[in-house]
Amino acid sequence: MTMTMTKRARTVLMFAALSVLPACSPACFLKPTQAFDAGQLANAPDYSTSAAWAARPDTKEKADFTPPGVADAQATAPADVFFVHPTTWFDREVWNDTLEDGTKSREMTDELIVTSIASAFNGCCRIFAPRYRQTTLGAFYDEGTDRAASFDVAYGDVERAFEHFLTVESGDRPFIIAGHSQGSMHAMRLLERVDADPALRGRLVAAYIPGFGHPMKRFGTAYSHLKPCEEPTQTMCVAAWDTYREGAAVEGSDPMVYWIDGEAKPVPLATKRQCTNPITWRADSEPSKKDAHLGAVEPDNVGNPMSFVDVLMSDGLLGVDVVGLKAPRAKMVSARCEGPALRVPDLADTGYPAMETQSGNYHMLDYELFYMDIRANAVARVAQWQTQNPKVETP
Repeated sequence: MTMTMTKRARTVLMFAALSVLPACSPACFLKPTQAFDAGQLANAPDYSTSAAWAARPDTKEKADFTPPGVADAQATAPADVFFVHPTTWFDREVWNDTLEDGTKSREMTDELIVTSIASAFNGCCRIFAPRYRQTTLGAFYDEGTDRAASFDVAYGDVERAFEHFLTVESGDRPFIIAGHSQGSMHAMRLLERVDADPALRGRLVAAYIPGFGHPMKRFGTAYSHLKPCEEPTQTMCVAAWDTYREGAAVEGSDPMVYWIDGEAKPVPLATKRQCTNPITWRADSEPSKKDAHLGAVEPDNVGNPMSFVDVLMSDGLLGVDVVGLKAPRAKMVSARCEGPALRVPDLADTGYPAMETQSGNYHMLDYELFYMDIRANAVARVAQWQTQNPKVETP
């Protein structure tokens, strides 16, 4: 995901302009220009068909990719992962993804997301990643009833996919819930269902939901039983983090909208948010040792280079072509929690290609930077779950 200096400059200038115009915010160019219209929605996905999934273990797709020297273990994996992908739909007229072939949203999901995020779980688990009528990014900046209606469509698809996963695909196997960004928002609501059901709760290995500022107050309110992950092999817990460069301002969280008591509501910027260090898997502010970093993994894109401006503003396909994953870059970064932010060094000093959504915000690298750490941790947590549940067979 390399950004040329020219495109980097365009990104910086765009957000600089937004920050100094008091009447303008990202809503100026992202919020849909049309009212939400349920009559224009695409048909709901049929999760009994493989076409409704971006990844599943019985089909061949780029979630099967692994870094050199690492094996895809889905065929013998003792657990499953239900993965909810982040926003790849940026339309200003249509609120929810049309799920059509040949769109930028499908290209990004299939070429980038399942490749460099969902594939991190193919060492521990069979991967199930539903396509869903995701909400356009601009909806997060809308303040009316349209936003809630659009979110309900997206979450309704995710919940129906999860129901199919539970009743048809997974049986009684242990599972992980994972997501990123918008996917993490919907996963939070799924976790409320899991938390309230003893049978499901007992099967949950852990949840990985970075990229959406998980409010700590959900523990003990939305979740009566689930706990924040504070140990590397803890089970029935939730891990969440948001990655920033050291010294960068934590901005752009005001429009963050969460499911609260069944409604989509904004949460104030000052709300305490969870930070799990994905190198140590602890919640303290102690910096991890650089030597403990198991490795960042970059997708091997032989197609067009891309920038965050391209992602947001391009009307057509990006032309990316990911043919695999590059070798892990271990011992590259240390990380520490500071309030709501997971702090890492300036990636410009490491030579790792950084795509910033705002200056110093490494949102799009929440998984990539810690790919091997997440992979190893998921394997370890599944193994711990098996130790805790020795009588449960996982065919």
